[in-house]
Amino acid sequence: MQPETEIEILYNDADLIVLNKPVGVQVESDPFGTPNLEDFVRERCGREIRIKKGPGIVHRLDKPTSGVVVIAKKPSILKQLNNDFANRRVEKRYTAVVEGTPEPDSGTLRHHLTKNDELRKSEASEQAVPGSKEAVLSYEIVKRRDKTAVLEIVLQTGRYHQIRAQLSHIGHPILGDTHYGAADIQHTQDSQIRLHLHAHLLRFTHPKTGKEMVITSPAPF
Repeated sequence: MQPETEIEILYNDADLIVLNKPVGVQVESDPFGTPNLEDFVRERCGREIRIKKGPGIVHRLDKPTSGVVVIAKKPSILKQLNNDFANRRVEKRYTAVVEGTPEPDSGTLRHHLTKNDELRKSEASEQAVPGSKEAVLSYEIVKRRDKTAVLEIVLQTGRYHQIRAQLSHIGHPILGDTHYGAADIQHTQDSQIRLHLHAHLLRFTHPKTGKEMVITSPAPF
């Protein structure tokens, strides 16, 4: 695992912790010892954690994606955060670099996603099909580059591989995302596969204090 200093603590109190997840680090632990946020929090905040199974994982980012993740330390905090995420009371904003330039410059993408467990990906369609779930996001081009565009994305639903699948479906896969049809493989300095997708803002209400929390982390690309 990379040095702990590379997992940046963006906010920390007795109830929850917010981290900046690096590329190549999973959110949850597994039997294989893969670097993950759950073990990091357990090591750093072990005595504060009141959840029997360890840190309370509220939401997830893919291993090759970076950005802001909130983790609960107490059952009541986990329950409230889970409820807020489920009822779309949490604002999630991402930065993505995509191949080509989407048209129009801003808009809303609405698709139906079907999870393909065998291929470990989601497949998008215009119409609902058996087993599909509606997926909605809005995007805006914030910068144009040579053959690519930088987007700010606001998620309105939280489906498996949603951003990756929807952008690929409209012909603009995320740079480096060969799993969804991107042409170029991008790597970090330590050879981790780099998706140019970063969760740069999380806005939520603190379950204990009621304070609005706005946690940000600039995209590293």
